[in-house]
Amino acid sequence: MATPKKPTVTANQRESRVSTPTTKSASALPKGGGAAASGSKLVQPKSGGTGGKSNNDLSKAYKDYLAEIARIDKITGPIVFNDGTGGGGTGGQTDTGEDPGLAYQKAQDEKNRRNAFALLKDVFNQYGLGDLGDTIETLMKQGYEPEEATLALKTNPNFNKAYITRFRGNELRRSAGLNVLSEAEYLALEDDYTKTLKSYGLESYFGVDRATKQSAMADVIGSDISAIEFTDRVSTAVDRVKMADPATKSAFQTFYGIGEADLVKYFLDPKKALVNLKEKATAAEIGGAAIGQGLAATATTAEDLARFGVTRQLAQVGYETIAGELPTATKLGQIYDEEGITYGQTEAEQAQFKGLASAKRKKEQLVARETASFQGSSGVAPAGLKTTYLRQSSSAGYF
Repeated sequence: MATPKKPTVTANQRESRVSTPTTKSASALPKGGGAAASGSKLVQPKSGGTGGKSNNDLSKAYKDYLAEIARIDKITGPIVFNDGTGGGGTGGQTDTGEDPGLAYQKAQDEKNRRNAFALLKDVFNQYGLGDLGDTIETLMKQGYEPEEATLALKTNPNFNKAYITRFRGNELRRSAGLNVLSEAEYLALEDDYTKTLKSYGLESYFGVDRATKQSAMADVIGSDISAIEFTDRVSTAVDRVKMADPATKSAFQTFYGIGEADLVKYFLDPKKALVNLKEKATAAEIGGAAIGQGLAATATTAEDLARFGVTRQLAQVGYETIAGELPTATKLGQIYDEEGITYGQTEAEQAQFKGLASAKRKKEQLVARETASFQGSSGVAPAGLKTTYLRQSSSAGYF
């Protein structure tokens, strides 16, 4: 009768492994439900004769590995990684005299633990925290599980300095009583800011090197400026002021002391409310329309008209009309000053843009006085006006 053979572990048991999918672009976190959902497949070892460990026992390490990845997913969201990121195990090497199945399981446990921390390192690489690799290794050696390590890297004062620096905008938000953003939301907001600046040829606005850019954007993120508002601020600065006609740019600089080179910085100042910045842009357009017609322009008047609802288009048409009638109206005001009827640019603006009744009445009174003077001057025909300032073709006919 043949002697029974001792239990053995087949090569298939030693060579079983978890396959890793290819990394997607680091610009966007992958969606899905963990490593298994991302494409990893569990390779069950085949049975290796009698007396060995069962398939369920030998696959425990794989299940533990997927459980660890799920824990990482819970904290950071699912990540897809490069081929070869996993740590190398012993490949099923066993100690002499130890149960082969138990030794294999221990080796797989160690391999899976290395893989889990390799994945954790890759997460932080995608967040621009690659310098945390040594810290992660330290946490691993101290017995931290991936979930615990992630939490320590975010909250433990002994380990979280780099994380706090990278996401400083969240610290500013927390200090201001605002909700913090998730890492994915934070990175997406940085990307949106960058795309907006690039579209306006301002790629280097926040700086050249990565750390400088991230720090500058942290101030904006901490001030709760959304991607939409950020774009609105930049477009207002560039489209409505920087690229405007010389008169508008001159008005903005005269009103607010801001030259063309500092416009974007001025409009991106988080301390300045967007609604007020837009009002200033409109005021500059109104002032520019007045300057373009050779008229005076002040920030007080322009801002008042902007709040009243006067737009750039209305200002251009209105000041053209005012420029045409003001010389005659001013002369008439000088003539009838004794009667308290004065009419200058202020009254003309009030009548033209606001429809102010008092300003309109002054204009009507001047017309009436001139008409009466024109018709009753010495009984002579209209051509014989006696007034020094009036001529047949001037005020009455013009108004």
